[in-house]
Amino acid sequence: MNCQSCNTTIDYRFQTNCSDCETERTDLLAIDQIQDPVESKNRLTWTRRAVNLVYLLTISAATMVAGAVALYFAGAIIYRVFLRDNANAIHSCGGPAEAIAILSIWGGAFLGTVGGSVFAMKKPICKNS
Repeated sequence: MNCQSCNTTIDYRFQTNCSDCETERTDLLAIDQIQDPVESKNRLTWTRRAVNLVYLLTISAATMVAGAVALYFAGAIIYRVFLRDNANAIHSCGGPAEAIAILSIWGGAFLGTVGGSVFAMKKPICKNS
C-alpha cells in the first residue's frame, strides 16, 4: 500500500509509518489481517467415521490377501520359467523356491495392504456433504 501523503510504497505488515515523511497510518482497520482458519461445520458423525474405519480395515484385509496370492503365483511362474531347478537335485525344505514363495507372499501382502488403504482413504463410503 502507499502512503497517503507522499505516495511511497509501505509494507504495513512490518511498519506502520512512512520512512520518508514519518506519517503514521490512521486507518489500521483496512489492513488485511490474517484470520484463524474456519472449522468445517459439516464434520462426520462418529457412526459415519466408524463405517469408514470398518470399510478401511475390510478393504485392507481383502487387498492384503489378493496381493499375496497374486505375487505368490507370479513368483511361482517366474521361478518355474527362469530359475528352473535341476531335475536331479534333491529338494529340501528351505531351498530358494521356498524363500521366493515366502518373500512374494510377504511383499504381496504389504503392497496389497498399502494399496487397499490408499484406495479406501481416497474413496470413503461416507463423505462430508
